[in-house]
Amino acid sequence: MFRIGLLGYPLTHSISPLFQQAALDHCGLEGRYQLWETEPSALAAVVAQLRQPDCLGANVTVPHKEVVVPLLDEVDELASAIGAVNTIVNKDGHLVGYNTDAEGFMRGLEEDGGFQPARKRVVILG
Repeated sequence: MFRIGLLGYPLTHSISPLFQQAALDHCGLEGRYQLWETEPSALAAVVAQLRQPDCLGANVTVPHKEVVVPLLDEVDELASAIGAVNTIVNKDGHLVGYNTDAEGFMRGLEEDGGFQPARKRVVILG
């Protein structure tokens, strides 16, 4: 059985385990999605544990999206340009960081909102 989790602090508000576990179960995957509430002082130690063979990786949320970057072995081009990681994949003990926030946000604007942001001025609040 493999593990995947959410790194952040605090996490008491998170509903991620509900829908992530449901997706794993629906696909017949024998894994567990867990909350890994991690105070900033413990981040390096928790990230090191992601290298274990039974851990596929983690999602990352506030306040760790930026400070986790130097703890990884590799960061993809988009995450590097953004300066933040929201997904860590364990590839045989080699931790690779990605940022799927930007792509998801853009896809939502285009597909769900019918808005093409190219060459437009926008204000992002929040």
